This record gives sequence, structure tokens and C-alpha cells, in this order.
Amino acid sequence: MKTISKIAAIVMSLTMIVSLAACGAEKNNEASSVESAEVKTVTTEVRFGALYGPTGVSLAKLAKEKATIAEAYSDGANSYTNTYTPDYVDEPTQMVGKLSSGDVDVACVPTNLAAKLYKVTGGNIKVAAVSTLGVLYMIDTSGEVKSVADLSGKTIYAPSSVQGSNPEYILNYVIARNNLTDAKVSFEYTVDELTAKIVSGDVQTIMVPEPKATAIKGQLKKAEKEFTVTDMQAEWNKVCDTPIAQGVVVVRADWLKENEGAFRTFLNDFAASSDAALNDTDNTVAAVVELGVIPNEALAKQAIPNCNIVSVTGEDMKKSVSGFINVLLEADPQSVGGAAPDDNFYYVG
Repeated sequence: MKTISKIAAIVMSLTMIVSLAACGAEKNNEASSVESAEVKTVTTEVRFGALYGPTGVSLAKLAKEKATIAEAYSDGANSYTNTYTPDYVDEPTQMVGKLSSGDVDVACVPTNLAAKLYKVTGGNIKVAAVSTLGVLYMIDTSGEVKSVADLSGKTIYAPSSVQGSNPEYILNYVIARNNLTDAKVSFEYTVDELTAKIVSGDVQTIMVPEPKATAIKGQLKKAEKEFTVTDMQAEWNKVCDTPIAQGVVVVRADWLKENEGAFRTFLNDFAASSDAALNDTDNTVAAVVELGVIPNEALAKQAIPNCNIVSVTGEDMKKSVSGFINVLLEADPQSVGGAAPDDNFYYVG
């Protein structure tokens, strides 16, 4: 009888162990099921704006794919993926209207324009990334200009479209720092008019951004004209310790408040798109030509390496942008709206 009782006890124990194990497994499965159910995928349409030119290049992959291309941001409860609607314009002033009206949520704009927008929108614009470090080049056919120091007594022509924006202030700053009191700057011609005039010899010294700089060099070579090219970024670095942060990514603060997860994914995607512009040449060239950002493949291949495309975020972005704005503020307060933006201007994540 004792033996039978022991056997019965063992059987009962084993039964309980198996039951407990089954319950544990069931609970674990239930927990996994709950955990899986809690992590939801949230898909957001992000409308972004860019200018034809370098910022259009950095966003080309996103504009082509129109969907998340990098790691989706997750806050533990939600995983955020995006679809993208690109909007390209010719002039920075056009982007002002689209941001102010809410037609775009995110945009690439000149840094000084971002500072002005922050003021006029009552703080509804935040800067989140540096997109370009500098894209300006001086082209001269006189044979006398090898650097900015050689511009004494000369007139430098820049496109009318850049007046009141970073290129004007960068050029004026470099001229002032070189003590060139007799150098003049003119904005009376469009970039296409300047191209024709430097080829014909009507003007001799111009400053233009990429990809126009590369296009003009091609026209001069075709016309068998001698010319020199001065890298304005290098000239800036000779007279200023703060690097140029010429273009930035901005976001509407009201949209950001409701869509921060989507915006964090956008920043991941922007970094991936910028990296593709630098390292996936063939696909980038094809994309920018298809989008109309640069008119042909030959020009795109030559111009893209000179566009100084980057993706700088967080505290590094804040340091770079605030430093550049302070330089502009000292040179011309109106270039950034009369005062440097406060810390709420910066989105560091």
C-alpha cells in the first residue's frame, strides 16, 4: 500500500509540474501577444519642400522612393514609418509661403531665412539639421583673380535670386574681412543672364552656387575661354573660425508637436538620403535628373561632389548653426531678422 501511495504521489507531482509548465507557457504566450499588440505601426504622410539645387540633391532619394528608407523610430509603443510628398521650388521666398500656409511640414532653406522665419512666425519654425556647408564659387575670366584678395577695384556679379540670402551675406563678410573697401557687388542679373554675359565677356567676375557654377565652367570651356575658380568656402575659412552652415532642415513646430515620432523617422531618412547622394552616385544622378533638380547627368556627376552635402543633427547642429548665425548677426543684424533666435529655435531630439 505504501508503494502504491508513493507512486500515486509521484504521478500527481508530475501532473502538477506539467500543468504549471503549461500555464507558464500560456502566460508567456499571452504576454508576447500583448507586447506584440502594443507595438503599433504608425504611418504618416510627411510633406517636405526643397529648392532645386543642393538641397534637392540631398533629398533626391526620398523624393524618388516616397517612403521610409532607413530605420523607423520607435518609442516602445509605436513604430513610425512615413510616406513622402516632395515639393520643389525655385526660390527661397516660395518656400516661405508654403511653410507659412502649412502646405509643407518640413523644408530645406537657407540658414538666415530659417532665423527670420522663426521671428515672423512667432516661434513656429524649428531648425533640426544642417544640410549643406557651402556651395558658392567665384569664377573669373580676367586672369587677375586667384583669391578674394585680388578683388580690389572689381565688381563681383551674383544672381539676383541670392540677394537677401546667405550668399549675399557670405560674400559681403569675406570682402569686409579682406578690407576690400573698393570692391563692389551687383545683383542686377539673373543666373542665366550672368552665364551669357561671362561667356560673351560683358562681365568678368561672378559668384554663383552649384550646380550653376559647374554649368558655367562647362560653357566657358566650350567657348575656349580661360578662367579661374575660387572656392568661397575656403576663403571664408581663412577669415572666420566658424564653418559655413549654409542650408538647414526646418520643421513647423505645430506639426512637430503632433508628429514627433514621424519627424524622428524623417531625420533618419534624411541622413540616409544625404549619404546616398554622396556614395550612391549613379542612382543619385539618375534621380536628380528625373526630378529636374539638375538638368542632365554629365552636369550632375560633376556638380554633386562640390555641393558639400551633410546631415548634422543634435548638439553638433546647434553649435554649428548658432555659431554661423552669430557671425551673420555681427556682420549685418538684418540678415537674421535683427537678433539671434533663442534656444527654442533648435530641435536637438
